[in-house]
Amino acid sequence: MAYIFECNYSKINKNSWSDLVKESNIGSIYQTPEMYKFWENQKECTPYIYTLNTTNNELVAVCLVVVQYNGSGLKKHFSRRAIIYGGPVLTNNCDKQVVFNELITKVVKNLKSKAIYCEFRLSNNYCDFKPVFEENNFKYLPYQNFKIKLKDEEEVFGAFTSEKRRQIRRSFREGVEISYKNSDENILGVYNIIHQIYNDKVKKPLPKYEFFKNLAQFSNGNVVALIYEGKVIGGGFLVFDNHTVYDWYRGGLDRDYKHQYPSTVAAWAVMKYGFENKLTTFDFMGAGIKGEDYGVRKFKAQFGGELVEHGRYMRELNPILYKIAMFGLSILQKL
Repeated sequence: MAYIFECNYSKINKNSWSDLVKESNIGSIYQTPEMYKFWENQKECTPYIYTLNTTNNELVAVCLVVVQYNGSGLKKHFSRRAIIYGGPVLTNNCDKQVVFNELITKVVKNLKSKAIYCEFRLSNNYCDFKPVFEENNFKYLPYQNFKIKLKDEEEVFGAFTSEKRRQIRRSFREGVEISYKNSDENILGVYNIIHQIYNDKVKKPLPKYEFFKNLAQFSNGNVVALIYEGKVIGGGFLVFDNHTVYDWYRGGLDRDYKHQYPSTVAAWAVMKYGFENKLTTFDFMGAGIKGEDYGVRKFKAQFGGELVEHGRYMRELNPILYKIAMFGLSILQKL
């Protein structure tokens, strides 16, 4: 069957796009029309949408790509990366191998002039498409993640380690409160904490404050703030679709508030947001590479979720520029 490739946002039927993501068993918030518009309004990034239609104008596949960069001039040029959050979405009723291969081939060809590398950060099981990725010269990275089924709040809480349950109970006894109010105070307070963590520990680029403010005010996003004695001591920023809440950014002032356990309570607060909004899954958004020592994985494992390996697929679109960029990042992380 012949398929028609489209990369012009204005020519794509938004209702068909939205319906496809909702109905597909590999759909996610990251591939929706709403997410495209969100990215379109952010600085230091450009979204691109790619679709395949049958000759009868039936939408069978969508792939939302965000090309992100930092700064301007040479810094911008060497930091351009094409990220596909969640993974491409296909209709449940198509020749998936053929459609996926044609989509990936055309997406890569279109992105070569836009970024130095391309990375698919998968939220669902794409193992059936591994041969297609490999045929298109993508390298598999065994990234893991934890997911928790939000069936019953007491049951989920009971699956935490005894230490985590104790920490959360003590935090609330100490007077810590959860706020989902998208106020400037909450947004800025949580952002400052995450910014500090990225500066001190992560050593990777972090979006600017405006990104997080827009994310909290996004129709499918929210801030989570932990308030103690009138001050924000932890929290995060989440997004959600019709079934999953995604723990996108989160952190806490654990050293300063050792008996309030803000990082632990922030994770529980995002889960509670899922329960309160009748969502069925909590997604921890990553647990590092399989086999590598990673403290964050140990932390997340204490919440009783299912450890999955959906992985990532990466391809260098410009190998020379990629090597230069990675060398620069390695220097930055050592500073």
